[in-house]
Amino acid sequence: MAVDCFAGRSVQAKRNLYREIVGRLSALGIPPNHVTIVLRESAVENWGIRAGQAACDVDLGFEINV
Repeated sequence: MAVDCFAGRSVQAKRNLYREIVGRLSALGIPPNHVTIVLRESAVENWGIRAGQAACDVDLGFEINV
C-alpha cells in the first residue's frame, strides 16, 4: 500500500498511521504480516490543489507538522 502525503509529520505520527492502517486491514481479514506500507512524502509546494493553487498558498484548516 502506498500513501502520498505532505511532508512534515513526526516519526511518531507515522508509526501511529502504520498501526492504524494495519489494524483496519486486519479487521477485514488481512494478516498484519502481509501489509507493507510505503509513505511517499513531498513538500506542500509540490501539490496543486483547490483550483490549481500551490498547497503552500492555501489555508488547509489543519496542521501539517504533527
